[in-house]
Amino acid sequence: MIEVNQGAFEFLDSRLNKISEKLKDIRIKNLCFDSREVQVEDAFVAMPSVAGNEEQYIKVAIENGASIILSQKKFAIPANVQLVVIDDLITFIGNTLHEVLGRACDKMAAIGITGTNGKSSISFYLAQILNHLKKPCAVMGTLGYGNWQALTETGMTTLPVDKLHQVLSKLSTEQAAIAMEVSSHGLQQGRLAGVEFKGAIFSNLSRDHLDYHGTMEAYGLAKAALFQWPSLEFAIVNVDDEYSETLIELSSCKNIIGYGQSDDAHLKFNIEDIHSQGMTVNFSWQDQQQSVLLPLYGEFNAYNVAAAVACAIQMDFDFKSVMLALNSIKAVPGRMQLITSGGKQPLVLVDYAHTPDALQQALLAVKAHSSGKVHLVVGCGGDRDQGKRTLMGKIAAQYADNIIFTSDNPRSESPAQICMDMTHQLEPTQYTTQLDRKSAIASAISMASAQDLVLVAGKGHENYQEINGQRLFFSDELAAQEALLLGNET
Repeated sequence: MIEVNQGAFEFLDSRLNKISEKLKDIRIKNLCFDSREVQVEDAFVAMPSVAGNEEQYIKVAIENGASIILSQKKFAIPANVQLVVIDDLITFIGNTLHEVLGRACDKMAAIGITGTNGKSSISFYLAQILNHLKKPCAVMGTLGYGNWQALTETGMTTLPVDKLHQVLSKLSTEQAAIAMEVSSHGLQQGRLAGVEFKGAIFSNLSRDHLDYHGTMEAYGLAKAALFQWPSLEFAIVNVDDEYSETLIELSSCKNIIGYGQSDDAHLKFNIEDIHSQGMTVNFSWQDQQQSVLLPLYGEFNAYNVAAAVACAIQMDFDFKSVMLALNSIKAVPGRMQLITSGGKQPLVLVDYAHTPDALQQALLAVKAHSSGKVHLVVGCGGDRDQGKRTLMGKIAAQYADNIIFTSDNPRSESPAQICMDMTHQLEPTQYTTQLDRKSAIASAISMASAQDLVLVAGKGHENYQEINGQRLFFSDELAAQEALLLGNET
């Protein structure tokens, strides 16, 4: 709930066109978004629900003493309760909360980052660069929110609009900027309403979330909404991605900066060397260029860093200072994360790759960093886009030398069936199946030589498995560390 302590007519009059005179005798103590929290004199906001159960929540709110209901639809309510119908309730609430909670985006530059892959990495790299340049920057997204080294977990990429604004208000007291992952779900459901983004970043577009959006066109349009934000001062776009041309055409922002390896890029980079410790990348901006050793793996990570660099420059930092900041860059938890080993053991990387494109890019990356074989542990989540399972199975067979298909987050589905969906177009000699994920990781590491590389894909930073409605603790990082430790002892 959010404290208001104001007359209802006074509170709503400046924000809505037509207000009932009946509201002059009512006071709003709090704005409540959870009907269970409502008390006497509170106003309940019946946010539009995908499940369409607003009426049920309204009844609970009224029973608990709500004097006003804000809703997008008309409902039959008792005569002693006022119903205020607002056509675009989510936008109204977002704008209202931004004002009521102190206009966080006036104090803190909000940068929205969208795309299928790379959002978390870009946000972390941008935060590290800005913090190095003495502009305190928080992150918000899949891994949580706050200081990138001490995050508060949320379990979702984009928070509900009320919680989002409360968090932004809190962070704005200490931070000068925030790098926010922006999901297509969050954009389409209006959860970013009221956030005044200063800049927007687009990483790439590939197959994901078609169970929700239906088509790639609809998925792309959901992402493009960020680039039509009225408050945008600049947009950073990966011009090497096929969707970039469409996105630029759809964008209402005139100041668009392209990044990539092509000649069309304003911020251009090329990879000079790839080795077991990372890669050396040359960046060029206007008439300046600089080579930097990055302790990161994969071409896509060079793209992610380039996006962050281009954004920092648009935030009025000079190229040389940004390049110096890259000298202390660190990898993102669960994103091509190196698991430290000792002695003559394989290189082990944990990555969040859970889409066909992300898996392909990860495998291409590790092959470039390894002189030996590539061992892959991979699965697919249950109750999600089934069409990508066969695609991911084929990609695994094409790029990995040894594949173990295993359980990911099966949710309500059978892990065995999910693995069968991934492998049904493969020859039995091309893979093995081990449904116990910990055993699968241990097997892959035990089979790998010191010259080989093991990629554990799909879950990355997640420290749980979702099985039949339960979240059971599980960490790819810890499982890999245990297997490496066991290898050291033998």
